[in-house]
Amino acid sequence: MMRKSLTILCSLLVVAWLSGCATTGTPKPVPYKVMPGGMVIWEDEIEFKIPPPEWKLLRVEVGENDINFGFMRSDPGEFPSVTTFAYDEEPFGCSAASFEGREREFFKRFLFNAILEFQILERKKVQVVGGEGLQVDVEGKDPIKGEKVRARVVFGKRGERIIGFYITQWRPVAGTYDLSAFDVFDKFVSSFKYLKKSFYETL
Repeated sequence: MMRKSLTILCSLLVVAWLSGCATTGTPKPVPYKVMPGGMVIWEDEIEFKIPPPEWKLLRVEVGENDINFGFMRSDPGEFPSVTTFAYDEEPFGCSAASFEGREREFFKRFLFNAILEFQILERKKVQVVGGEGLQVDVEGKDPIKGEKVRARVVFGKRGERIIGFYITQWRPVAGTYDLSAFDVFDKFVSSFKYLKKSFYETL
């Protein structure tokens, strides 16, 4: 699950994304390799397109399991102007029979610690990781805190298991969304490719 705490980095470690800047102490090994043409290989298992430099890598700290990894960008404007997108190997829910069933389960917990009134903006079938998927666009508003969020959730399959990608963009309730961030997310998703079978596919 991507909680609101994800977007404000309560449970995540922000590290410089491909910055190449000098750091103090012994450099920690990174889980990715940069390839020609702007592609990245993550843990020798996944390939995807590098987001633009303003997007910072989010890595889950030990003991957390909301996402596998993602990217965050601070946006101009008042709090909470921030955009985050992520890949999740196990999005919340148990249903594997249909994307629609998983969607219903997923949205029962999506951003669950924010008091949001969600409205579905669009639901459509898409192609993702080489197969059929489902994309759901929603907007949620918190009238008490005066905040709103626009989100896109994409469900796909890895073998027989449902995986997920999602982007959230938070704004003050009177703020304006920057939909160009969703284009970056879409390119990330469309470039996403598995280089080997998952553990479950080998059973």
